[in-house]
Formats: sequence, structure tokens, C-alpha cells
Amino acid sequence: MHYVYVDLLFLINFIMNYILLHLTATLSQVRYTPWHLGAGSLLGGIYALSVLLFSLPWLQGPLVKILVSLVMIVISLGLTPWLNLLRRLAYFYFFSFLIGGAALFFLYFVQTSPKNISCWSLFAAVAVATGLGYLVWDHHIRYKWGQNNIMTRLRFDTTWVQVLALVDTGNRLCDPWSLNPIIIMEVRAIIAVLPPELQTMYKQGEVDFGGIAALADTGWARRCRIIPFSSLGREKGLLLGIRPDEVRFFIQNRWKPSKPTLIGVANQDFPGNYQALVPPSLF
Repeated sequence: MHYVYVDLLFLINFIMNYILLHLTATLSQVRYTPWHLGAGSLLGGIYALSVLLFSLPWLQGPLVKILVSLVMIVISLGLTPWLNLLRRLAYFYFFSFLIGGAALFFLYFVQTSPKNISCWSLFAAVAVATGLGYLVWDHHIRYKWGQNNIMTRLRFDTTWVQVLALVDTGNRLCDPWSLNPIIIMEVRAIIAVLPPELQTMYKQGEVDFGGIAALADTGWARRCRIIPFSSLGREKGLLLGIRPDEVRFFIQNRWKPSKPTLIGVANQDFPGNYQALVPPSLF
């Protein structure tokens, strides 16, 4: 005679649902809270118990399963347009199939009898499958960093500047003194926080680095430095470098601090909808 422990079944389903929703939220780059993920996982656990206790055929139908999954995603990640909702549902089932397949693969090697599946084997399979899921997620994030935009915040004293930056693998410009990577930013995105002397210099369209000497008695003198660079069609160029007090990137649903960097102010506008070029070495 086989026994089914209802509390253990509910706990395993709750944990599995939480992992799936967490991976879905991470891959979707959606803000979430543990309480919302817990509520969605709770619904999934209740559904699993209902299937076991009531044995109603319609509860196990594909339409009901899809509807329950959609409600779980809405509870956990919030309402969104249908296209985004379907994308999250696709991520949810992708990780479901990935974890289910990895669990069966793992149990095939460690179990001697398919009728006697121990609890530790299930949790070990979940751990292995979750690791595989995070490998997929990490590859996805690295792929997006190579071609997509990222929100960036910079602090100068008490003033924050937020821009949309392009992660540029070709940006290898470094400060010759500290060897710190440099974020190249168009002047119009940062001109509001510059001192009047530098604003006038850029508005006139003539970058006179000798005018930086006028900042000698101000706090900006410690921020500014001249950065030599070479680019296509310009072998010996000079760029004004400004040291921010803090730089943060919006990664994995939260703001993360950057490694030490300088801001290279470019007297030009970039094509596209971004205002800065960020080297991947800053992450």
C-alpha cells in the first residue's frame, strides 16, 4: 500500500512553484516581492492538493492548468499587457519543462526502484534543475548585456542623473592614471549638473580645455581630468573626464553599484535612444 503525505506534497509543490516564479520573474526582468511570489506559489500548492483530494477530471484539463498558471503569474508579477503576459507564461513553462526533465534525468540515475522515490532525491533533483535554470538565465543576461540597453544612474554631490546607456563591448577606453574603465556620455545628458564654466564651453561648441583652469578653486577641480583617446578618423583626441560620486546600474530588478569609473563627456549626440556607452567590464 502506498501512502501520500498531503503536507509533504503541498510543501514540495509550494517550493517548486516559488522557484519557477522566481526564475520567470528574473528572466522577465520584473520587479517582485517574496510575498507576491509566496501567494502565487500558495495557489499552485492548493491546486495540486485539489487535484489529489477531489479527483475531478476537469481539474486536470489543459485549459484549467493554463488558467491557474496565468493567475499564479498575475498574482506574483502583477498585471501586464497580453503580449508580456504570454511571454511570462512561456518562460514559466520553459522552466517547468526544464526542471521536470532534469528531475527525471537525475532520478533515473539515483533511484533503484521507480516505486520508491525518497524525499531527499526529489529535493536533490530540484537543486540540480534549478542550477540548470540559472545557467540559462545567466546566459540570457550576458546575451542581453552584449546588445541591449541598461538604465544608469550617476550621482554628483546630491544631484542624480539617470540615462539609458548602451552596453558597448567595443568601448575599451580607460583612464591612463587609474586604468579605470570610462563611460562615454553625450554632453546634453549631463550638462545640467556641470558648472557654468563647462556649460558655456560646450554650448559654444568649442571645447577649450584651457578653460578648466578656471575651476581650480572649486570642488570640480578634483573631479576633472583630460583623457587622451583614439578613434576612427581621429588619432589624437582629448576627452574631458569627470569623476562621479556614485554610479549604479539597474540589473536583475535592482540597482547595483558600479566598479570605479570616470565619465567621458563627448561633445556629440549618439544615434538611437541611448545617451551613454558603458563598457561591460564595469559589471
